[in-house]
Formats: sequence, structure tokens, C-alpha cells
Amino acid sequence: MQIKEINEIEFDNFASSHVLKNYYQTSYYGNLMKKFGYTPIYIGVFDNDSIVGAALILSKYIAINIKYGYSPRGFLIDYQNTYYLEEFTKLVKKYFFKKGFAFIKINPEITLAEVISETNSKNINNNSVKIINELERLNYKKLKNNIYFESLLPKYNPIINLKRFDINNLNKNIKQKIHNKDKKGISLIKGDEYNLNEFYEFVKNKKDNSIEYYKNYYKIFNEAKMADLWLLQIDYHEYLKLTQEEYTNLLEKNERINKEFIENTKNKQLLRAKMESDRKLTSLNQEITDINTYIQNGVNKQIIASALTIKFKNRVNIVISGFDKNIKLNPNHILYIKLIEHYKNENYSYLDLNGITGDFTPSNPYRGLNEFKLNFNPNIYEYIGEFDLIINQTLYSLLWTTKILHNEFDRKDIKK
Repeated sequence: MQIKEINEIEFDNFASSHVLKNYYQTSYYGNLMKKFGYTPIYIGVFDNDSIVGAALILSKYIAINIKYGYSPRGFLIDYQNTYYLEEFTKLVKKYFFKKGFAFIKINPEITLAEVISETNSKNINNNSVKIINELERLNYKKLKNNIYFESLLPKYNPIINLKRFDINNLNKNIKQKIHNKDKKGISLIKGDEYNLNEFYEFVKNKKDNSIEYYKNYYKIFNEAKMADLWLLQIDYHEYLKLTQEEYTNLLEKNERINKEFIENTKNKQLLRAKMESDRKLTSLNQEITDINTYIQNGVNKQIIASALTIKFKNRVNIVISGFDKNIKLNPNHILYIKLIEHYKNENYSYLDLNGITGDFTPSNPYRGLNEFKLNFNPNIYEYIGEFDLIINQTLYSLLWTTKILHNEFDRKDIKK
């Protein structure tokens, strides 16, 4: 077996058909990160004339004359084949030792367990446990468990099986939040590069990424027809018309309930129906007042949420999304359900909601994020985690003791 650098076309051809394929292991992601201080290196390991493993490795200087590599979502190899894994690792270590690397970080998309959030239990994949043990034997340093978002990419991912998704299976609470979503003048529209400033206003406080980062992200993947920029728009005139109709219909129903209640004041069922009807009327009346305020101020249409998604093969990934927290229509819930419906109709198989925490207790500081995404009944997968393949132990120890490693990978951009 031998290792050598390959070009982008060779790499993409191999990577696109690998069982562990993902959009992070593409030349498009390599070209994105090239704009932010990394040098993409594409390697292939050959058995005779056939590529048996490959990887995008993002190279960066971490100290004077010391480099490290990062292979997002891990090497594209057969991790269960212990022979190939060991030979691949030996070749990588030898090759990058000569290039002055201290280590290469990986976070493979290999499922360790499927998580049952309701019971906080896991169905462990024993084959993945064996892979972890083998990686550690080969001098891959397993990093901390990353219950929250300490790693570069999420360890816990909620993924919706679009083929099986049925809106009727959602719980009552989420169905109420998306009720009449298509009858309130709310629509999902596809944006382009001219809408990136609007999009950025919704996400700028979620991570420490500049607008240039997202402009490059969209441009590179859009040129490959892999990116979608989505805007959730409300038409206030349409919204007002439909809300007024809803109010009129409810008012008639409310009058009937009140008449029946006056005739039978001891009926507790009628009392509950009257109180609920009164509550809805009051809420709708306030909605109408709020809508009129927007229209009177010259706001006829408004973008209330946005999302950037990446499509790769049969899977769609939500890179990031955001919404206007001043809007009382649950725009984030409506945005997600519309994305689910759109990509289901487009015949994609999976929608990756991009990360939750592994803490399902009430004290979780990210509980709101978890609960929001779990509302859509995704499958929750825990991956095997993050590892550093130590290339040069002396350099790695130096980076560790001087806290250069901590400073490089401390996740300061995490926002609750």
C-alpha cells in the first residue's frame, strides 16, 4: 500500500461513492476553508492501483514551524477492516511526520448509539465500540465525551427520515404551533446571494462567523448546485384577511356557546368550552391589532425566518437557521416544517437538523434547543466522537503543556 496526494476530481470521485460520504469530505468544503486560513490536502491510499481510502485534510499552522491537520467527519476508510485501518494510519503518520505535523484531528460519522431521549437510554452499536478500541490502540487520542458542543462538529445529531415522516405523528403541541401555517399568508421562498444580508441578521448572534463566511459558504456550494438559501415571508394583508375571517367564524361559535352556557351554567364542559373560546377570541383580536400596526407603519411583507441548507446525495443538512423572536407566529417551527415538506416532496431521504446536546435532563442549559428539534420526531444518533491522531508525540505534548491546543480549539463561539 502507498499514500500520495491526489487532485480534487480524483478525491471527489472516490468520496462521493464511499459509505461514509458527507459534504464535509468534498473539495467544495476544502475550497471554503481555504478562504479561512486552511490549506486543503487530498490524500489517497492505494492498494496496487486502486484507492482503498482517502481524506480531505485541512492543514494549518498552530505554532511556529508546527502544523496540524483536521479531517472533518473523518477519513473515508473501512474502519471495521482492522488491517486497512492500521496500514492507512501508519502511512498517514509517516507521510505527515515528514511535513512537520503534530497531529490530525478526526470526528468520524460512525454511529456509536441511537439515543432514546424519552428514557435517556441508548442502543449501543458494539461494532463501533470495537472501532473506538482499535483507534485508541493505534495512538488516536480520544477526546472528552462532548455532551454539549465542545467538539468542532456535533457528536449528537437529530436526523429526520423524510420517507417515513408523517406530520400527523407529531405531538399536539407542535401541531398547534404550525396550525394554519399555509392560511396565514406565510410562504417559504428561495433566496439568492442578494438575500444573504437579510439571512445574516437572523444568525449573526448564534456563532462568531462573519457575513463573509456565509457569503463564501453559499457561493461555493451554490455553484455546485448544493446550496439553498431559504426565507420565510409573511404577507400582512393576506394574514389580516384570513385572521379576520377566522375571528368572524370564532365569534359566531362563541355566541352559540355563551347562549348554551347561560341556559345551563352548571355544565362544566360548557364552562371550559366558553373559557377556551373567550381566550382564542382575545388572542385573535390582539393578532388583528398587531397586524394593523404593521400595515399602518407601511410594512406589507416581512421576512421572519431564514435558513441555509446544503444538499449532498440523498441528504440535506441545515447549516444554520434563525428567526425573528418578536414575531408571535412560531416562525422557527413553521420554517422547519416547510423545509421538511419541501425536501420530502423533492424525494430526499434525510434531513439533518445539525446537532443537539447529549444532556436530556431538565437542567440542560440547551434544553430549549433540544426540545425544539425533538418536536419533529427525528432519530438521534450519537457518533463515536473526536480523536487526535498523534503524529509527533513530542510536538503534541509541547502544544498540550503550553495550552496552545486549548487556545486553538476552545469553542468560544458557542451561544445558548
